[in-house]
Amino acid sequence: MRSLRRYILLLCVFLTAGAEAARYSVLVYHGANPPYNYLEGSEQAGIFKDIFIRLSELTGHEFEFVPLSVARGHKSFESGEIDIEPGVNPSWRQSSRVPGIYSIDYAFSREVVLGRKDARAYQQPEAFYGKVMGRVRGYRYGPFERHFGTGKIAVYDNISERELLVQLAHTRLDYIMIGDVTAAYYIATNPAYRGFKEVYEISKLPVSMRIQPSNTQLKQEIDLALKHMLEQGEITRIYLKYGIEMLPF
Repeated sequence: MRSLRRYILLLCVFLTAGAEAARYSVLVYHGANPPYNYLEGSEQAGIFKDIFIRLSELTGHEFEFVPLSVARGHKSFESGEIDIEPGVNPSWRQSSRVPGIYSIDYAFSREVVLGRKDARAYQQPEAFYGKVMGRVRGYRYGPFERHFGTGKIAVYDNISERELLVQLAHTRLDYIMIGDVTAAYYIATNPAYRGFKEVYEISKLPVSMRIQPSNTQLKQEIDLALKHMLEQGEITRIYLKYGIEMLPF
């Protein structure tokens, strides 16, 4: 009953705010970014898809997924072709011409350094100096990036986490930078990666929906819907569907 009352309240807020059903584009990265986003046959699937299905039910809006490379996706948001980029911490887009506005936080993202089974864990970034570390082209790693460059960490860019994992398995890279959720998914589903392990935590940051600055009404609606989903444990259940236990939020 309490859940029903809260849902009715959400609907009333949207109606009184004058919200009208509309279609919005949502950026997802092609080249494999499971379990957040991946292709199941010819259909988009994953955590983001499930979250936006529920957001559509709560807001009445339609959300269309647009798969692009990381670099192309960033440019498309800046040009206004993309309305929403999910799973973003504002610090990752500080240098963008259009930083955007952000919804409430709904989850955490841990970025880690992943190594092979014989790799040692380290406490300081300087321990990786002289090593070659893979990174998805266009991804940002905040203060950790000051350790990149000549005489420090040599960075090799590739188009996706999937490609980086293949290179790590074939010893073409010493380490890779990757989100712990994506790493856990690949390790659980690919026997060749079972020995891979986390050797350093780069960051642990809350994530939200990055929204075009002009869409202030949409931000309010998404905030209300996400708050409802968090209170009802819906986002936790979506993550668990893919074998991922959310960090305490």
